[in-house]
Amino acid sequence: MSSKPILRVQKVKDKGRSTPESVGGHIARTRPCPAADAAKTHLNRVLIGRQADDLRDRIDATMRRAGLEPESRRADATVANDLMLSISPAWFRPDDPERYGHAETARIERFREVAVDWIRENFQGRCVKATLHLDEATPHIHAVVVPLLPAAPGPDGQTRWRLSGKEMFNPENLVRYQQSWEDALRPLGVGPRTPRSRTRHTTLREFYSVLEASRNESPAPPTVGAPPERGTFEGRATHGERVDAWRKTEAKRLRAERRPLEIAAARGRLYDAERRANGELRADLVEAHGIADRLRAQITDAQREAERSKAEVAALRGAPLNAVAEALGFAGTIGAKENAIDLVKRVGGLDYRESVAWLAQRFGTDSAAAAVRDNAAPQVEALATSPPVLTKAETVKRDLVAQQLDALAAPAYRVTVMTQRDDRKVAKNLGKAPKGQPERLWSRDEVIAMIPRLTAENMRGGNIFVTPLDDAAWHVLADDLSAERLAEMRREGYAPATVVETSPGNVQAVLKVPKDRVDKADTNTWFKDLNRARGDDQITGLIHPFRLVGFENRKERHRQPDGRFPFVRLREAVNRFCAHSVAVVAAYAARRTGESNEMGSDPPQGRKPR
Repeated sequence: MSSKPILRVQKVKDKGRSTPESVGGHIARTRPCPAADAAKTHLNRVLIGRQADDLRDRIDATMRRAGLEPESRRADATVANDLMLSISPAWFRPDDPERYGHAETARIERFREVAVDWIRENFQGRCVKATLHLDEATPHIHAVVVPLLPAAPGPDGQTRWRLSGKEMFNPENLVRYQQSWEDALRPLGVGPRTPRSRTRHTTLREFYSVLEASRNESPAPPTVGAPPERGTFEGRATHGERVDAWRKTEAKRLRAERRPLEIAAARGRLYDAERRANGELRADLVEAHGIADRLRAQITDAQREAERSKAEVAALRGAPLNAVAEALGFAGTIGAKENAIDLVKRVGGLDYRESVAWLAQRFGTDSAAAAVRDNAAPQVEALATSPPVLTKAETVKRDLVAQQLDALAAPAYRVTVMTQRDDRKVAKNLGKAPKGQPERLWSRDEVIAMIPRLTAENMRGGNIFVTPLDDAAWHVLADDLSAERLAEMRREGYAPATVVETSPGNVQAVLKVPKDRVDKADTNTWFKDLNRARGDDQITGLIHPFRLVGFENRKERHRQPDGRFPFVRLREAVNRFCAHSVAVVAAYAARRTGESNEMGSDPPQGRKPR
């Protein structure tokens, strides 16, 4: 069977599935291409234009050179056409046609030379980018052409141009281009093609749909047994009870049968989305390096500022003690190792920060003593209304909770105490308001101030949970993770904001995802799949409570031989959004909308039509 020439044309529009951004991303491999082998992507070659060129910018610049303003084109106009040029796969590997993905180097070069000459002959000045793809099964070239045609000359006699993809690639012209491409390839032993053939190209969308259907084939759906029949002498109430019991038993059985199928499907969807997302994140590395450089500069500046602050504090510490004592109105004994700040802290009843501020504002002035006496009452009042004094244990909890909440960075929290009573959980929302009134939510500082109260609730058997409520971010919980599952997530690219060990060998990870970059429904689907595949396979609710650190996990099954319970420990706390999560949710969205299948190959560039 002779090899056939291949020429396909696809529209590129400002909006829709095939936009300059999606086509350019496919060509440059900054967007996922399931058919491409990432290990071979470096072999791809740009034939016309440059790899870093933005496709929309190139299209707009070409239009402006032709005297057209991109802003004036119709919203549904075809701004470019993507031509895919290739030859039947067997031509590239004549000695072994069945060797998938292989192509002879000499034949690739001959194909490239003929294709570039053909593009330039037919689309010179209109082809804005051409790329040879060698990372898919068959070598092919993508050429992106702006469909500019001559218009009637203007009053000055100069040639005018117009944009018309419909006319440049109308049925008659398409036949002409097909024939021209066949004629160009004939010296290579390609052709003839079969004119007017009814053979139809299978799109990537159709191919992957069939592949996905075959991969996800499942056994026949579970069957439901017949309900119990009413006995001859059985009362209606008794029969109703037996039917209710049957219904519950059948529902439980069906859930148990369906669970393995749901978990398998979730793992498949998650694996597919993560694989696509990893390809997109590679394009972000260059930008990330630039951000890192700027952050290093900021850190250097901050260090210099800190050094200045240390110098200022040192000067305050070295202030003359007698003058400070006089300003304080203090006539007692000054300790041998006391400095100025220590003296103000001890005598004034102030903390370190307040002592430094007091010295900076008052020390060295003639009226210092009078100022202190005048302000004595406000100082006492400020001390009386200051945060409560904490025990050492509560101080440790305060520091841990502060780290956890600073990493979550939500403006408000719901605080819940969950207690196990008999065979059921009882949840007490500490901000619950009377009917008709809004719920009481708590700020970061208010949660920290509640630590003494929460400690008492914990000692009475309650487990302490918080739920972040944030208009800017989803706080996605991956629950009941083992160390191996967490390590697996990190290898995939997930970067949790917090990791909390809830009991020995069991952790919760929270991933922050910006709401303005993801769809809620897609995020919820990914959240469920993530937990089914790696964590709690029965979790529901995208807005979900999770444990506050520093308190005991008072589930009875975690009681230790000595009667104590394990503490909830903070293992990691970093205020950051997870870029990989955003990319995975985007892959879910692309799969749902079909945007990831808008292209089948990559583009080249060329010349005026005849």
